[in-house]
Amino acid sequence: MSDKNEIMRETIINWGLPDALCEKYNVDFKFDDEVFDNDKTKGERGYYCKDGEVKFCLYDNELKQVLFSMEFFKRGSKVSELTNKKVIILELLYVHEEELRKKGIASYYLDKLIDYAISENMDYIQITANANAKNFKNDRKKNALNQKELEEFYKKRSTSKMPIKLL
Repeated sequence: MSDKNEIMRETIINWGLPDALCEKYNVDFKFDDEVFDNDKTKGERGYYCKDGEVKFCLYDNELKQVLFSMEFFKRGSKVSELTNKKVIILELLYVHEEELRKKGIASYYLDKLIDYAISENMDYIQITANANAKNFKNDRKKNALNQKELEEFYKKRSTSKMPIKLL
């Protein structure tokens, strides 16, 4: 693993865990699908940390399930050169377990991403807010945000210091 990838992994691990996951869960950060080799659970896959692009999950070792997933990356340098804007694209921010939704987990990691974007001198974070994305098709919607609520969730966190642009 390159130094760049190791630094990115450490950065995310250092974000820590939100209160909702600290007490009764045995959680690890996972950056690959290795944990799922003998795992029968369904759901999100394709975790990685490569060249500044990251898709990670919080995995409960006792329950043997993914609790949360997040994926983001910096927009390619050629596009950034053309637009003269440095952008982080948030692809996925998702609390898998319905009992954990609306407990501040997604907010916690979005705030961490905002801080990271500021520290990296990004111009803004770009998000396609889609409450009905294919990733969520097979999941139950209990405690999930609808499309309007999801858009408001992101808009509330947009600031002049780090704007969030919805597509």
